[in-house]
Amino acid sequence: MSPFLSRLSLLIVLGLLTTSLSAQELNAFWQATRERLALEPMEAQVEAVAEALPYKKFKVTLRGLDGVRFRALLALPIKGEVAQATPWPVIVTVPGYGGLQQGIVLGECQRGYAILQVFPRSQGESTELWKIDGPDKLTWRLDKPEGAYYQGAYADVIRAIDFVVTRADLDAQRIAIMGTSQGGGIALAVGALDSRIKAVVAHVPFLCDFRLAAKTPDSLVKKLLDAAGRNDEAALATLDYFDPARLAPRLRVPVLMSAGGQDKICPQAAIQSVYDRLPGNKGLMIYPDLPHTSCLDFYNLGWPWLDLHFRN
Repeated sequence: MSPFLSRLSLLIVLGLLTTSLSAQELNAFWQATRERLALEPMEAQVEAVAEALPYKKFKVTLRGLDGVRFRALLALPIKGEVAQATPWPVIVTVPGYGGLQQGIVLGECQRGYAILQVFPRSQGESTELWKIDGPDKLTWRLDKPEGAYYQGAYADVIRAIDFVVTRADLDAQRIAIMGTSQGGGIALAVGALDSRIKAVVAHVPFLCDFRLAAKTPDSLVKKLLDAAGRNDEAALATLDYFDPARLAPRLRVPVLMSAGGQDKICPQAAIQSVYDRLPGNKGLMIYPDLPHTSCLDFYNLGWPWLDLHFRN
């Protein structure tokens, strides 16, 4: 072995040579993405939904990055004959990986919040407007971060927040984001990218620490990457740009997270990895017997936590 190769091997072992993404590269990518998004006209379309509901429901269509249109559903409380004197605090929520299953239902608006269910491009309500030209979101266009699926998906949620701040009946100073599984991962990432978010609640979040999850048997990240033949350094280098573990140092608002001890899809260790990197007020509920599913205890805990850290 040549002296150069010997030194190279030693540096790798000592962890002194790294090809990891720098904070400067990460910040530059997302700054450029936000600047491109800002150039896109919002073209918001808001349509009242005529359903027999104890709250007001609206279908919202917005234009996002690269002109892609996507949908959201907005629910506003009804207070009977009492007029609302101040704008509603807002909870933004995003679906799980299947694209439809929202962790927060619209009826929760009767707690005194506006609920905005966002369906990022190619998911749920938005699939009729635009779809990826491939079988799977996570592994779509992974050769570089520009154009990868989650660039557009995160930007869609940011654009939905742009929409929130245009409305006089919604409080631009009190916006929280909640989600389960993929929705939780996106909540963590967007909370780090958008300072207008004031609190984050993430139940068994997906998308956490891609590199660790890619090596963890039975994790969804590993299964998807393996199936696509993309469990490789080039793909992981792209996913670094969208990893809440990389973005976590930017997330300085209160964060409440959960993890399931029996969750093979979104491993506890990957969630813990993100949590450990959060610099601010944070809490992690670990349920030792919980697989990858909803949790009534955590759901009930989230509302008084929001009242304490966000609403008041």
